[in-house]
Amino acid sequence: MKKRVVCAFLGLVMMVSQSFTVFADTESDIRQQKAQAESQLSQTNDTIASLSEQQQQIQSEINAMDADMVDLMIQIDATKTDIASTEDGIAQKEADITEKEGEIETTAGQLQDAEADRDKQYADMKKRIQYIYENGGNEAWLNMLSGADSITSLLNKVEYAQNMHDYDRKQLEAFKEVVQQVSDLKADLENQKADLETQKSDLETQKASLESQQADLQSQQADLQAQMDEKKATSSDYEAQIATAQQQANEISNLISQQQAQLDQIAEEKRQAEEEAARQAAAEEAARQQAAAEEAARQQAAAEEASRQQAAAASSTSTSSGNSSTSQSSRNNSTTNNSNAATGSSTASSGSTSTNSSTASSGSTSTNNSTASSGSSSDKSSSTGSSGSVNSSGASGSTIVAYADQFVGNPYVWGGNSLTNGIDCSHFVYQVLKNTGAYSGGYTTSAGWRSLGTAVSSLSEARAGDVICYSGHVAIYDGNGGIVEAKGTKWGITHDRSASCKTILAIRRFT
Repeated sequence: MKKRVVCAFLGLVMMVSQSFTVFADTESDIRQQKAQAESQLSQTNDTIASLSEQQQQIQSEINAMDADMVDLMIQIDATKTDIASTEDGIAQKEADITEKEGEIETTAGQLQDAEADRDKQYADMKKRIQYIYENGGNEAWLNMLSGADSITSLLNKVEYAQNMHDYDRKQLEAFKEVVQQVSDLKADLENQKADLETQKSDLETQKASLESQQADLQSQQADLQAQMDEKKATSSDYEAQIATAQQQANEISNLISQQQAQLDQIAEEKRQAEEEAARQAAAEEAARQQAAAEEAARQQAAAEEASRQQAAAASSTSTSSGNSSTSQSSRNNSTTNNSNAATGSSTASSGSTSTNSSTASSGSTSTNNSTASSGSSSDKSSSTGSSGSVNSSGASGSTIVAYADQFVGNPYVWGGNSLTNGIDCSHFVYQVLKNTGAYSGGYTTSAGWRSLGTAVSSLSEARAGDVICYSGHVAIYDGNGGIVEAKGTKWGITHDRSASCKTILAIRRFT
């Protein structure tokens, strides 16, 4: 008995140790993958920060170029205004020059008239002088003097001749002065025209300079626009890279969240496995204590039987009346001893201690039979606890698979317990087996299913409805090489994978 209990306990320890090793391997892998994902996320975030900084630098340069572009446009507009003003000035000068040319032409006509008047006066004057000389010269003057009626008449004639001469001289001087004035006016107008032409030339030079300045500003504007277009293209490229990196960061964050959920699930399964191991260890310890108590009771009963037999042998030499009395006493002692032994066995099975006086009160052989029956029941219950609560309803494997298949396509929710609204792998197996009557025990984790039901040696021996146990996962075998399972958040409940898709840790049967 002790050997059987110790072997069972060692088997339990090995099973739990294997379970913890699987947990450790799976958890270590996930933690390593999570650390790698977190490192990649950190690098991606650093890349995003670097790209954002470079994009901001490019944007600052674009903003500065925008300001320069505005300045250039203002200068170009100002230059255009100056050019237009200069063109107006040139047009005005051309109009002024045209006007001066008209004035010069008018003055030239006036000068020509004045010169003609002057020349005519000069010619008339020469004719009169010529007439006087041609008609006698001094004799003419003497005749005029001698022909005078009186001195007064003579003086009048002399005065008249003098006046005529003075008039001719004045007229000639006047005409000469008019000619000079008109000539001076013409010269002045021509000078003004020359000044206007000089001003026009200066304005045309200024216009050419402004047009050259405008062309230079427009060239700068074109160059600056090309640089801005290049910077904007670079900024757009950075923006696209940032968007791609951000999408990658989001995907990594989602992956990390899933990995953390897996770690949480592993931690929960580990906790439940530890609790199950502790429960079964306590049950094995109770069984060991029961076996020890039964052995002690058996030894005590044997000792008491030996004492009784010795007392019976000693009393056989007495009188018949004494024998009769002794025989009755021996029967009473035997009944009491058997009752004590049975009560001791019952007490050990329940894990508590009773007094001999209380045990003796049961007082019959039937009590011993009842105790034996109770002990047998206890042993059977212990055996069932190690293999799961298998229902005797006789649910077939095909019934289990058909029932599981009707939920294919429904969602997976970690920790969920609803076949329609969301469930995880261990709850899925639990609900299917429970609802088909193949299992009547309580819920257990994916690791817990490895120790329930009846063991199946290999996949080739598996039947429809058997439970396939993996590391951190559990599914229902369909009998044709596939499994029905709550696969994961991305897939939900599926019936599309081979049973050998992962390493099989155990196969358990409940039918």
